[in-house]
Amino acid sequence: MKLHFKNLLLLLIYFPYRWLIQTLPFRISYKLATLLGNIQYLFTSSKQKHQILTNLNLIFGDKFNLQEKKTILKRFYATKHRILMDLFIMGRKDYGKYFQACKVEGLNYIDEVLSRGKGLVVVTFHFGPVNLVSAYLAYRGYKITPLLVLPTHLKGTSPWVSQKVLDIKSSIWKTRGNYQIITSLKSLLSLVRIQYECLKQNEIIDATGDGALGKRFILVDFFNVKLKVPLGPVLMAAKSGARIVPGFVILQKDFTQYFVFKEPIQVGGEDEETLKGVVQEYIRHLEYYISQHPDYWTHWARMEKEGFENGVPVMQVIPGITD
Repeated sequence: MKLHFKNLLLLLIYFPYRWLIQTLPFRISYKLATLLGNIQYLFTSSKQKHQILTNLNLIFGDKFNLQEKKTILKRFYATKHRILMDLFIMGRKDYGKYFQACKVEGLNYIDEVLSRGKGLVVVTFHFGPVNLVSAYLAYRGYKITPLLVLPTHLKGTSPWVSQKVLDIKSSIWKTRGNYQIITSLKSLLSLVRIQYECLKQNEIIDATGDGALGKRFILVDFFNVKLKVPLGPVLMAAKSGARIVPGFVILQKDFTQYFVFKEPIQVGGEDEETLKGVVQEYIRHLEYYISQHPDYWTHWARMEKEGFENGVPVMQVIPGITD
């Protein structure tokens, strides 16, 4: 029964709801997405809500009181639906109007790094619509090869429905840029070679600084815990000579997106201490934006405690795809 219900729900979302979003004014689409997020919150199991609240407590401690954490929890579901809506907007023929209304800060850092001729690694995060930064840069005319993680099977659905969802997502993103689709850890490793070639051509690649995929990880300070994050982005920068620019996107009150690119980070070597220092630097940026917009971080429901290091909880993100 649950299988049939989730299949039906996904088909409704990815067909009639998607078509609706692709015809409505942007502002109304965001309000509709927020409404659906609030509805999902009401029907979400108490077990999942408790899991997210537990993670909020571990990460923030006393920074927010219980009522504020419950508000973050509710807004988290609205954020998830707005991210889905951003995907559907990218499938609109008039998506250019959407980007034209956006504001941007720090684009000069992109040009500054590319002028060196060694490529650029834009590090994004699971903070709001993670793939929107690369789509915006492609819209602005930059040559960028982003990686896009798409699971081939959605938990609790039939293979046919999972494939339909995968086809729609990949089709939309591929029309907006040179997205390389990752469906397994093996495909990630093969696509990394393509990204190295792009850096040699002085192009832009993107990589998530807080992802769950990779072969090498490191622990960094993250609020009140240690967070396990991949070394992939910083290793690519170290080996290629490219510099790193962290990128973020924030939804404004007028329902336009605000893109922020931070100052370039140079990787001075491949020893563990240097790599950890660079990772910690861009994770500090993530900490700042999460403290301002805690509901934007989409990992709240995908984290679990792995253990302790010197009495400090070690948190890891559960990957959405496997080998």
